[in-house]
Amino acid sequence: MRERSRGKETHSSRASVRSFVLSAAIVAGFGLYRGVNSSAYLSAFAFVKSPFLFVPDLFFNVVVACSVVVCAGIAVLLALTGRLKAFSMPYVLPTGLLIAANAAALAGVVLSLPADMALLVPGVLYGAGSVMLSLFWIEVFSAEKPSVIVTQIALGMLLNVVVSAGLTPLDPDVQMKLSCVLLVIAALCARFVRRVLPHACAEGAPLAGADAGAGDARACEQGEGAPAFVNADAGAGAGAGAGGQDKASLRTRFAAYRDAFLELGDSVVAFFVLEAVIGLLNSFMLTGSLDFEGSGKVSSGAIVGAIIVFCFVVFVMHRMPKVSTVSRVIMPVLAAMLVFLPFLSETYNLVFYMLLLGSYYFVALLITYLVAEVAHVRRVSPYVLMGVTMGVARVFLVVALLGGFAAAVAGGGPSDEGEHTMRYLVIIVVVLYALCMALVFFSRDRKRRREGASQSAGRDGPRVDGALAAAQADAAATQADAASEGERALESRCAAVAREGGLTEREAEVLVYLARGRTKAYIAEALFVTENTVRSHVRNIYSKLGIHTRQQLIDLVESPRS
Repeated sequence: MRERSRGKETHSSRASVRSFVLSAAIVAGFGLYRGVNSSAYLSAFAFVKSPFLFVPDLFFNVVVACSVVVCAGIAVLLALTGRLKAFSMPYVLPTGLLIAANAAALAGVVLSLPADMALLVPGVLYGAGSVMLSLFWIEVFSAEKPSVIVTQIALGMLLNVVVSAGLTPLDPDVQMKLSCVLLVIAALCARFVRRVLPHACAEGAPLAGADAGAGDARACEQGEGAPAFVNADAGAGAGAGAGGQDKASLRTRFAAYRDAFLELGDSVVAFFVLEAVIGLLNSFMLTGSLDFEGSGKVSSGAIVGAIIVFCFVVFVMHRMPKVSTVSRVIMPVLAAMLVFLPFLSETYNLVFYMLLLGSYYFVALLITYLVAEVAHVRRVSPYVLMGVTMGVARVFLVVALLGGFAAAVAGGGPSDEGEHTMRYLVIIVVVLYALCMALVFFSRDRKRRREGASQSAGRDGPRVDGALAAAQADAAATQADAASEGERALESRCAAVAREGGLTEREAEVLVYLARGRTKAYIAEALFVTENTVRSHVRNIYSKLGIHTRQQLIDLVESPRS
């Protein structure tokens, strides 16, 4: 007995060490990659000493954005057609592209080429390499539990700040050479993660502190330890299968991605709006030579501020805020400040743009976490979720950058102060309209989700039964399809019960987990709250629904009336 106990302790100790090393490699690799990328982007590969707000060079930013759109679109297409499998995103190739981008930029510096020529090739290489590495790391995060995801992102972004701050003041040649070295180290970390993570998943070992054997919807449920792309890959390559099976699989995959993007809806809308607002203002001011003191430090300061707030939320508050809630607080403040922007001092401009960029970077961090969490919970491809988010965001940015540029140079450029002020006011009106429309969307969408949930309960039940009956009749529906349909039916019934009982939005979320049979500890991990908070929500749910036990709750959810 003693020997067996010692053996278990030794195995547990080794698993803990392996988990810690794996987590450290993820944090180091992600942090180094983001730090090098941030420094290269904000300095346009050291061609500018500091960016003007968000944009170091208009041509460079447009080239990078277009490259990101194309590469993200290709990645999404490959993932949807089943050609890009789990744990197949390359990391050596994109690292080589980023190193080549630094080398090309260094050659441009040495040869004293014009920025438009010297930054074309680095911009294309940077965009392609960034997309692939971003998708690589988002897949790694999606293999973890939500509480582990958010911790690793926070620690990685702290390392990002250190790396970026260390690279920025260096000479261009030293900066790019050191960036290449750090990229190689990040690639070695990625290699270690790629080798260890699939085996850890396949063996059911803890992932960076996550209890992978807990029986929940783990990310590593495929035979080879791949993240759970069950809905993403199911039937993607089954071209020779029966027509009914293909249709059922496509229908299930479409429903899975639809639900995933609906869950991300508020977040991506806020992200797209802020991206467009920043691009429009920044491009117009950069083209029109509207500078103010401290503009070059706004971006770096906003990044640091956003990361500090994010870490405070993660390590102190222990509760991840909803992007819609953050937007409903921040966007009215930005809109109010924007009205007075052309008429007040440079200090006022500095505060406004610091708040604007800080909000953008904070939402970007939340997006990274939410995409990984949704991919983990809903078992869909993180390549598709992040690829679509990145690609559409860059489309908004390109349109905004070109729109701001066109407004600044229309008619040969501002000829006098009056004309210049009028154009600035027009841009501000457009930005105000975008912010207000986003706020209207958040308000209406929240109400529409609550009302639509109960209405969909009656529709989803028969549709789910019909889909399953047809699948059984044709022998085409897989177990993953049935699980996905049943999950959506359960969520619909829970939404109806929550509406009838007058539950809050958070209580409705807890209700779904309770109906699935999850423990309070699991719910606390999934929602990133304390167990005491979960207990409080459970007491409120029981009180409002007039029940006293978990079995009564399950019976209520499964009753025909719900």
